[in-house]
Amino acid sequence: MIHQDTHQAAMTLEKFKTRHQPIRLQQVKATADLLTLLIASIRNDFDKQAIDHRALTDYFLQEEKYDEAAQVMLARARHFFTNGNLSGGEEIVQQVRDQLLDRVSPRVQVVYLTRLAFIHGKKNQYEEKMAVSLQALDKLKAMGEPDMWHRNIITVFYTQIAFGYMANADFERALPYLQQSLAITELPGVSTYNRFNVYSYFAVYYEELKDYRQSTAWYEKVISLLKGDALHQAYLLQTYLQVTVHYHLLYRDPSLKAKERQEIEQRQKSHIRAASALLPQDETSGPYLLFQYASAMFAYQNKSYARAAALLGRCLPQYIRMKHDLSVRNCYRLSHEVYYAWGKTTSDPKKLLKAYEMQQKEGEMIEAQSQQSHLQKMEAAQVRHALQQEELTRKLLQQQVEAVNKEIQLTTISLQEKIKLLDELKDFLEALKKQGSAGQHTLRTIIQKIGATRITEQEKAMLQQKMDEGNHTLFKLVADAYPALTPREVHACGLIKTGLSDKELSRLFGSGERGYEQLRHRIKKKMELSRKDNLVKHLMELSMKGSGL
Repeated sequence: MIHQDTHQAAMTLEKFKTRHQPIRLQQVKATADLLTLLIASIRNDFDKQAIDHRALTDYFLQEEKYDEAAQVMLARARHFFTNGNLSGGEEIVQQVRDQLLDRVSPRVQVVYLTRLAFIHGKKNQYEEKMAVSLQALDKLKAMGEPDMWHRNIITVFYTQIAFGYMANADFERALPYLQQSLAITELPGVSTYNRFNVYSYFAVYYEELKDYRQSTAWYEKVISLLKGDALHQAYLLQTYLQVTVHYHLLYRDPSLKAKERQEIEQRQKSHIRAASALLPQDETSGPYLLFQYASAMFAYQNKSYARAAALLGRCLPQYIRMKHDLSVRNCYRLSHEVYYAWGKTTSDPKKLLKAYEMQQKEGEMIEAQSQQSHLQKMEAAQVRHALQQEELTRKLLQQQVEAVNKEIQLTTISLQEKIKLLDELKDFLEALKKQGSAGQHTLRTIIQKIGATRITEQEKAMLQQKMDEGNHTLFKLVADAYPALTPREVHACGLIKTGLSDKELSRLFGSGERGYEQLRHRIKKKMELSRKDNLVKHLMELSMKGSGL
């Protein structure tokens, strides 16, 4: 219900609390507190709740209720984002990723992705934002039959993917996602906020196409949606101001008839008046500054240049202080137009000079932002290249490891065959001893075969070298993971990993069979492996892990 109708959800929760006061069961109280914070994060009064969110998070973690713990944290992140604290919200989102993301349900993972997409959007990282949105869309589609929550949240990602395409001027691919989101808003259970969100993105879409007739029509649709809705007055105020600005851009169309211009002016006056009734008291707030900018634009449109210049003189310094670059650029552009028209009308060279200065400042900003954008693209290209090189190096290393392991395997098999043959010959010799002189000829033949199949020291050294080369990463991994092992024991892990028996190792490298048995026992003990644990399998898994396979 929270996503469908926040007001109704709040009333229902309040009735529950009143009916069951005091709530004795800690689990029920904690859940009620969580719901309170979720609603508060949407209403933007999170910090006004008498709830210790940290203690609530700790309780859910202790109870291993990871979904609930993550939701408390993500609600607080939303509170930070709504109030302009991007770094504070981002820090919380990172904590959720590092501590809880692999323990929570797909639904909470999707909520996490909404916050992550918001961060990328604020940083103008449109490709990353689109990638996150596509990932969330896959998760939502895999969740099965959509419910009301699903319908509401999927519109968010459809619009964000569309915006990602718009940022790259790919309007053809953006439109289908907007249309899908619009189709969902017509289904039952979709909240007013999500309808507002979808309509607003359509307005932005047509703004990017410079089709201001369509953009104003979509903003008017938002106004019709939000009028009389007490819960969304902030969004209504924002829309009044945005549509006023868009009407000014439409007003500039030379093909408009006089009657259309009069209608536009009437709508602008009406919307500015309605916006003034909703303005916050804080004259440095975003809505108040946008009101001054929209009013300046309307004054310029009506050739009230002094009033337009005064309004811009109030909001421009605040935008500069806030480092709101887009608004600063817009103010510089409008200031140039105001002072130029004012100077031409009054033949005042000082005003014309002021117009030139505003134009210069806007140009400097555009150039600086262009250079910064170029540098960011260069850095992004370097990161992608580094990642590609890392992946290529990993694949080459994987191929080398596989080749060395194959060579060790073939060499080991060859030597095992020799050992097997020697064992058979030994059995024959034992049998011939009993035959006396009758077996002399056979003995000579067998001795010749033993000479032919003798394992040379060179072969042993070659096998040892191959094992050392193939197990370099394993040796380091084992030494780091099990510091109690001696260098000889670490080195022996490479031999044991081959799968050779104690008897085969004894024949190949000397030392008694019993010695290798004891060596295995010591290594397993220092690795804290049980009797049932397979040492060869454990070493193989370590080797694969070290190679990144």
